[in-house]
Parts: sequence; structure tokens; C-alpha cells
Amino acid sequence: MVEREIAHRIFAKELNDSSSTIHSTIDEAINSEGHTPNYLLTPVGTMVNRVFIVGVITEVDNVGTDTDTWKARVVDPSGAFTIYAGQYQLQAAIFLSSVETPAFVSVVGKVRVYKPDPGSPIISLRPEEIHLADEGMRNCWVIDTAELTLDRVDTFSKMLSLCENDPNSCSCMENMVIPSNLSEGICLAIDNYGTDADYLNELRSVVKKCIVSIDLASSADGDKDLDVVVMELLEELDEGKGVEYMNLLSVANSRNINEKAVDSAVRSLLSKGQCYEPKIGIIKPIS
Repeated sequence: MVEREIAHRIFAKELNDSSSTIHSTIDEAINSEGHTPNYLLTPVGTMVNRVFIVGVITEVDNVGTDTDTWKARVVDPSGAFTIYAGQYQLQAAIFLSSVETPAFVSVVGKVRVYKPDPGSPIISLRPEEIHLADEGMRNCWVIDTAELTLDRVDTFSKMLSLCENDPNSCSCMENMVIPSNLSEGICLAIDNYGTDADYLNELRSVVKKCIVSIDLASSADGDKDLDVVVMELLEELDEGKGVEYMNLLSVANSRNINEKAVDSAVRSLLSKGQCYEPKIGIIKPIS
């Protein structure tokens, strides 16, 4: 009996940054009794065939012509996954035809890569299972996925640091205690993407923002002083010239923070001198 591929927990950012595919060899096909999985290689060396994601389904459209084919958009704090379900994903197609958006969902699915010529690869998922979820499940998934992603990034970073003076990084890595599948993926990522410290730092930053977004959402229930939450959000959004008030409300709303609560917190911060209005409609934190 052939074992199913691992369903990786992976953020949309890492999946959508990917473009290289790895195909099974003839020997692997023979040894696996005809089961020949293909993989999407991510820039940090994850070889992905199946994924497990939890997010918010925000859009559903029937894009089929002769038969129903449903296209859906599922977002996590880092970006969005694209999902297609048709006659070969009947359970998922039935689910998508009736689900009311927005809603939390969990999805186990196969990764598919379409490479138009010319054009960038289009990454999508074909769901094997899709179910309604809740905010608590989504938050747990974000934390688990963040930990797994940072572990992979840290391993990659360690390899780059220790092997920076070695012209053959993969040979250098043979002396490091790294699982063979991960070391193989890292070598392939360097060859196919040229992954460097800048990209790893970018991905770290995205992952940390994913974690912060969960903290902000949970704090709206009173686990954290709302003035502190809004001040942190202002500092996150401020690029030096202040934050448009409507943009602040929009971002806060996307993180499940009540608009009236944000308005009250802004008034409180203004009164305490922790932020000011350089002009009407612009809020600038004082750091």
C-alpha cells in the first residue's frame, strides 16, 4: 500500500512565491507501484505535494462552461490561496456551491501548477477535503504554520551562514545534522531560486506579522488593552508620514477589531499625547 504524501502546513506567501516543480523519476514510479507524485519546490526548500490550510473563504465563482467548476479564494494573514473544484472533487464542489462567504474553512488539497507560455506560473489547490472551521482553529493553524516555517527558515539560514565560504554548499551541508529531504530541498532551492538571506528575512517578517495579526484579533476580546493594540497597529502601518484614519479602520476591521472600539482608542491615545493629527484624517504615533 502506497502512503499518502504529507499535507504540509504552509502560508500562502511561501506557496505563491514558488515556481519550480520536481517530477518523479522512472525508478521512483516503479518502486511506488505507479504512484508518481510531483512536487512544487518552495524558495526555502519545502517539497510540497499536498497542503493543509485554514483561512477565510472570501470569494466563490462558478467558472465552468460545459460542467460546473468552482473557483474560490481562501485568505490567511500572509496572502491568498486559489482553489478549484470540479467533477473530480465532487464533495468540495458541492461545498463551494452552497457556502456563504465570508467563512472560516479548513482545506486539505493537492498543489497544482499551471505554466502559461509566456507568463508566471499559476499555483492552485485541488481540494480533497474542505470543511467549515472557526476562528480558534484558524489561529492555532497560524501559530503551528509559523513555527514550522520559521524552523525551515532558520535551518536554511544556518546552512548559508556555515557554508558561505564553500563553493559547493551542498557538500558542506553533508557534515551538518539536517534531514536528507530538507537538505535536498535547500540545495534545489539555491539552484532554482538563488534563495539568500534577504529572502529569508523577508519571509521571517511576513511570518511575524501573521502572528501579530492573531494577537491583535484576540486582543479585541479584552485580553490586551485596546489602546496598546491600536498604538501597535499605528506603528505597524506608519511609514513615516502617519496613517490615514480610514486605512486604520479598514485594517483593524480585517483583523476583527470593532470600528467603534478603534475610534475610542484613537481618542484616548490623542488625549494621552501618544499620537497626534498632523492634518485632518491622518494619525501619527509619537515614538
